[in-house]
Amino acid sequence: MPARFAHRLAEVERPALVHFDAWAGNLVLDRDGDGPWRLAGLIDGERAFFGDPLAEFVGLDPLGRAEDDPDLFAGYRSVAPLPPLDTGARIRLALYRVHLALVMRAESVPRGYEGAFAHWLDTWSAEHLTAQLALLDALEE
Repeated sequence: MPARFAHRLAEVERPALVHFDAWAGNLVLDRDGDGPWRLAGLIDGERAFFGDPLAEFVGLDPLGRAEDDPDLFAGYRSVAPLPPLDTGARIRLALYRVHLALVMRAESVPRGYEGAFAHWLDTWSAEHLTAQLALLDALEE
């Protein structure tokens, strides 16, 4: 499958540092007095890589489709350049979702997940992988 989509991955023109795990527990927020909260830092960067800035949307929302949130996308685009959400971008996002689902599934072993959460993660990752692979087939017809 990777060779099939190599031309889509090659569409990335401006790589960036992607945290790929920017959920609420990994964000450090700060503010001056009663002023607005601002992002002051990120922790837990073991998944970080230098690549497609769109991949950050998968890390922000591994269970959903953050790139379809117009406010989030506009806010991100206001401070960093992003490519248009064309077919190539949607294919890359599906590839990044496959990658993250595999990473999350593999992490469950050394992290010792058990019980209901382990069962949920196994079920979710299998369903997520199946859905993303079907999406890739549909997008690249």
